[in-house]
Amino acid sequence: MARLRRILVGLLALIGLGTVLAVVTLAVGGWWLVQRFERTFFKLPAEIVLIADLRGSLEDAAEGGFAGLALGAAPQLSEVVLALDRAARDPRVKGLVARVDDTGHGFATAQELRDAVARFRRSGRPAVAFADSFGELGAGNEGYYLATAFDEVVLQPVGLLGLTGLMAEVPFARALLDRVGIEPAFERREASKTALDSLTETGLTAANRAMLTRLLDELSRQLVQGIADGRGLDEAAVRGLLDGGPYTAEEAVERQLVDRLGYWDEVLNAAGPEDSRVDLADYIAVGEDPPKGAAGVALVRGVGAIARGGRGGLGGGSGIAADDLADDLAAAIDDPEVAAILFRIDSPGGSPVASETIARQIRRAKAAGKPVIVAMGNAAASGGYWIAMDATSIVAQPATLTGSIGVIAGKPVLERLWEQLDVRWAQLPAAANADMWSINAPYTAQGRARLNDLVDALYASFKTGVAAGRSLPVERVDEVAQGKVWTGGEARELGLVDTLGGLAEAQDAVRAALGLDPGAPLAVRPYPPPRTPFARALELLRVELGPLESVSAFVASVLARDLARMPALRIR
Repeated sequence: MARLRRILVGLLALIGLGTVLAVVTLAVGGWWLVQRFERTFFKLPAEIVLIADLRGSLEDAAEGGFAGLALGAAPQLSEVVLALDRAARDPRVKGLVARVDDTGHGFATAQELRDAVARFRRSGRPAVAFADSFGELGAGNEGYYLATAFDEVVLQPVGLLGLTGLMAEVPFARALLDRVGIEPAFERREASKTALDSLTETGLTAANRAMLTRLLDELSRQLVQGIADGRGLDEAAVRGLLDGGPYTAEEAVERQLVDRLGYWDEVLNAAGPEDSRVDLADYIAVGEDPPKGAAGVALVRGVGAIARGGRGGLGGGSGIAADDLADDLAAAIDDPEVAAILFRIDSPGGSPVASETIARQIRRAKAAGKPVIVAMGNAAASGGYWIAMDATSIVAQPATLTGSIGVIAGKPVLERLWEQLDVRWAQLPAAANADMWSINAPYTAQGRARLNDLVDALYASFKTGVAAGRSLPVERVDEVAQGKVWTGGEARELGLVDTLGGLAEAQDAVRAALGLDPGAPLAVRPYPPPRTPFARALELLRVELGPLESVSAFVASVLARDLARMPALRIR
């Protein structure tokens, strides 16, 4: 009976899961149909004031799991940038009003948005930024940096301007690991490959300190220059203002850091009548058809850490799943309507094997006559740069963190931890290096030697790939490698990046690669085409309940076998 009870409970759990997923699928489908119905009949007014909320964290993320089904999900970064560029050409759009604050955009993303706002302003339309506070008792550097791209900056009374300058903080847990008996056993190539310094070191190494200082100096220079240009101030004065912050709202006005104080309803009323206000998300949803004959450009996105395999199921996961991204690129290669690929990368790196899986498709696209233009986001470092290095052309923001051409590999060793816990592991390796990846014992001399051989081989492959992809001498690559991270501005000078900018400059590179005239129309579309929430919910249902048929069959067979057998009888 106990076994039968467990089987029945398991079956009911599966049925319950199916019911929940079916209900969610129907709910999402219904919501999508309502939204589509509304947007089908939604017409943009004759005069438009765009209202944008740029306070949330914007990125170009792949769809996945329930997270991708969130109702009212914010537009992606590329959608916002393309929409602002479209608005700059749209005669109906009379202005832009945006809510800003300090966010998790990232410095390079803030630059991308600043550039888009600057292009909008060059069309002769006004752009106003409003903040209730730039950080509240916290840093507001990034949000204010973005706001200075607008014609006017309005701050709410009692709001604060957390303009204090940039700072780097690095935690070091080596002493803690030593205390609990965990030894980080890793090999790196080279000294500036600092990805695991928080585990392997007790403080900043000379190489890490030098690199972080250089990056801080360069990013601070860009921050000062952007604020000075946006506010019409001298750069020396801005540096002094950074040292004097943070500021109250009144102090911010006195120092010409904001134009005036006001409230959000006042800003809206001054922007135009209510029936002219259109949320940027709605403007994006309405969309526009590309001109006839425009070259098709597949906008492929790769965001997050790079890992082998694919993504699927309820969790969906985040980051770059190599198999999925490679499949997307392969489909774009085979699509006759795609003339070029615009590849957005924002990644700190990950698996070299997974990175090579993706890089292979970049080389295939070029061989098929389809140029690949990479537009880097906040970071394209290590594996992120690996998948970019073979592109036809690479575009990066001045603040993009890129390079980190190096390798680090190893394992945590728990031997001393087990000793402290009075746990003993018996190991019976059947070959000399069979215990090499066990975390319960340190590397043997032979195992450490093989680890170093592997790291050397991967590092050599990385440098050779960069040399081939960027047409640089191997000796030059060796100089700029060493695991060093560079800003986009530095990377351009070193030959690792071709152009500074974002989507607009990447589209210019697409036109050049296709031999089109400057400004020729392009049909830029996300690739693969985004599925409706309803279709994605159905896919989740299929993925999660795919095994249900076989599981049900197994359970049924067990039930049939157990129930068909006569119970054991004892005749007294």
